[in-house]
Amino acid sequence: MRIGLQTWGTEGDIAPFVVLAEGLQRAGHQVTLMHTPLDDGEHPRRLAGTGVVVHRVGGPFGRSVDPYALTSSVSPTWQLRALLARFHEPIAGALLEAGEALCRANDVVVGHMLNRTLHTAALASDTPRVSVAFSPQAIPAVLPPLGRSLGAWADAALWRLGDAVMTRTLYPVSERLHRQRGLPPLGSLLTEGFRSPVLNLVAASPALIPVLEAPASVVTGAWTPSASLQEQALEEELAAFLHAGPPPVHLTFGSCTTYAAREAWTLMKGAVERAGVRAIVQVDPSLGRVNGRTDLLVLHRAPHAALFPRCAAVVHHGGAGTTHAVALAGVPSVVVPHGFDQPWWAQRLHALGVAPRPLSRWSATADRLAGRIREVLDTPSYARRAGQLRSGMDGERGVAAAVDAIGRLARG
Repeated sequence: MRIGLQTWGTEGDIAPFVVLAEGLQRAGHQVTLMHTPLDDGEHPRRLAGTGVVVHRVGGPFGRSVDPYALTSSVSPTWQLRALLARFHEPIAGALLEAGEALCRANDVVVGHMLNRTLHTAALASDTPRVSVAFSPQAIPAVLPPLGRSLGAWADAALWRLGDAVMTRTLYPVSERLHRQRGLPPLGSLLTEGFRSPVLNLVAASPALIPVLEAPASVVTGAWTPSASLQEQALEEELAAFLHAGPPPVHLTFGSCTTYAAREAWTLMKGAVERAGVRAIVQVDPSLGRVNGRTDLLVLHRAPHAALFPRCAAVVHHGGAGTTHAVALAGVPSVVVPHGFDQPWWAQRLHALGVAPRPLSRWSATADRLAGRIREVLDTPSYARRAGQLRSGMDGERGVAAAVDAIGRLARG
């Protein structure tokens, strides 16, 4: 079966599609991946030699614009609007042409839910489209619109209002291109654009999200590499550091650090010193010079699956991928969300008892972050509940579940 994939975003939006492409190819499908990276990462390079056809559409956009500082609003809707206006709508024509080519060449297309133009291409060509979400944040059947319920009637009214605002404002160029293809205007972004009438995949663990009962939806579990692909030998310096003392605290803000590396290093180094812990900080080593320190190691990249289980806790930004990696490791979190869906994941980990109250990027100081680290290390219930959460995720096969669901759709 010929299956086309299209995704757009930072590492957390592209790396899972790379893993899915590998899984589909191993299952015998012919796979094409089109990706638009917002960061400097070349995530699909691991697909070289697999038979997966890879095309980049626009990007990378580099470090000149911080997507987490495009607006001062804490509203996820306005943050998304600013992000799309800067990185999506200016290249909407190229994205649509890529989606149209993908539809012409494939039996089924699978796209990130934010790929508004793939929705247009699939409708125009009558190609079955699978929508992918990494968070249930935009699924009205799952979550109340303000994070807490105001009652069924009020929740429904607020969802309708929010949907109307997003439908009118988020994709002005994409909507114009949609109409130019002779298609009727989008009535609801949430139910028509973000979602598919045939199959919606939520690439998240059922142990981490509320129960989802939405039409044509499958919660697959996170899309992580298979055990054989995750087996990475720890570099000698890292292995020696781990062996030399008690489990350290690991600190990483993932791709968020791409845009504010110096500030992240200052914050994390200060918090480690104030908390008095052994630590591994994931940041550009050219910034993080720690000559002569035996209690602090600086890494540019780290094999999360191999490293996290050997840590006492992980300080992170709350991205969906990192959140799942920490949960799978069975260790507690300290979350410093930067924007978009990260505050939701941060609150979710806090609600599950595996992390203290989130500390936003804008209010984080070394003293406050050190306090959160000490709270996690000095409160045994965080580690206990993290172990219980890890047990609840046993047996999940996210990529395999997604491949099976797509395969069933492709076979009709």
